[in-house]
Amino acid sequence: MRSLSRSPSNILTKQGGRDVGLLHSLRPVSLMEFRKIPPSVADRTKGIPGYPYWQWKVNFQDSLPLLKKYRMNSLRSDSDEMQRIRSAARMNKIYVSMGYSEIDGHSLYMAQIIIDPRGDVINHRRKIKPTHVERLVFGEGTGDSLDSVVDTEIGKLGHLNCWENMNPFLKAHAAALGEQIHVAAWPVYPPATTLKYPDPYTNIAETQSELVSPAYAIETGTWVLAPFQVVSTEGAKLNTPERLRDQVTEGMHSGYSRIYRPDGYRAVADPDREWEGLMIVDVDLDEAHLTKVIADFVS
Repeated sequence: MRSLSRSPSNILTKQGGRDVGLLHSLRPVSLMEFRKIPPSVADRTKGIPGYPYWQWKVNFQDSLPLLKKYRMNSLRSDSDEMQRIRSAARMNKIYVSMGYSEIDGHSLYMAQIIIDPRGDVINHRRKIKPTHVERLVFGEGTGDSLDSVVDTEIGKLGHLNCWENMNPFLKAHAAALGEQIHVAAWPVYPPATTLKYPDPYTNIAETQSELVSPAYAIETGTWVLAPFQVVSTEGAKLNTPERLRDQVTEGMHSGYSRIYRPDGYRAVADPDREWEGLMIVDVDLDEAHLTKVIADFVS
């Protein structure tokens, strides 16, 4: 079991005696996450918006100014910002799994990409069915987004978005594709202490980090990287209508991020609630043999 780190590093995978770097950022992706991009370049960009959790909190009138700004800062797949992220992956020789708000035409989509160490996009997908109020902001994914797993030199990498990680059909499909390392990408979630009926227990951070993510590992026999989005206090204010911003006193951290072994056991100690950084683990793909010899549901 490895420790937590506050400095950028790699998640290492071992296969056939080789160590190859895989990085997945545990905070909302911005151009400054990739260390070799000059600050002067990153400072000239607008930044990349994270999950718009304001959509769960506001009425129609309050949502319109926020939605306008959110759309203006969403990425096109061929944008300069995306090219810089791909360049950073190439310079650092890393794999990157990234979720972002994609604008295509005049519609937004909850997109995910995997970028390889050459800077090529080897998987691009969109959340198949946005959840509840997300449908007021985002369009639906198409059939090609069902293919969420790609074969790489470090193993078969896959990713799903938010509640897709509990969708039994998408999970079974990824397992059938031979997935070995899975990124269960989670947005901002409130803790259980804030839950008020009739809001269901499925809609809190503990459910995703403690139940859904390890269940994915157990049922598919994959290593599961489960990052949660970070929102600073300033970010939380920007995600709040101006008339209510004085009520915002703190942001939301990444203390629910987890990494699970193929048997569902924690591979890294739980971070503190206020933690923000990268989680590091040595991945041995052969560990999956221990679980698949007992229960392999797809072959």
